[in-house]
Amino acid sequence: MKWFTNNAKKLDMLQALRPTSKATLKMQCLMACKGDIDEAEKLYGYFAKDMPEIPDYDPVPPTWMDNTKDLANSIVSWLGNNKDALAQGYEILRSITGNRLPPITAGIETPTTPVNPLPPINDL
Repeated sequence: MKWFTNNAKKLDMLQALRPTSKATLKMQCLMACKGDIDEAEKLYGYFAKDMPEIPDYDPVPPTWMDNTKDLANSIVSWLGNNKDALAQGYEILRSITGNRLPPITAGIETPTTPVNPLPPINDL
């Protein structure tokens, strides 16, 4: 009880502790003890003994490029998984508009005649 009555400001700082790694916990303990290293080590030992699974350092946050790549991959994956539902929705829109929209397969042309191979480049 003595520690809490003499250290009311420190108690407020301890309530704000949100350690995500051992390095973060050390820095927060040092700030709570106002730079007193011996007291910060005691406080760190008090908290760290119950958290053996906490990582040494905070994980590196993903970069903007990583987030963009993940988003693009998830969109492409979603489109691939839902292509039948999307095609069905498009056909419903075509029927509502009286078939004024082009069919989905309009841009896909299949060759009806076999493609002739290219002539040899160095035909002597």
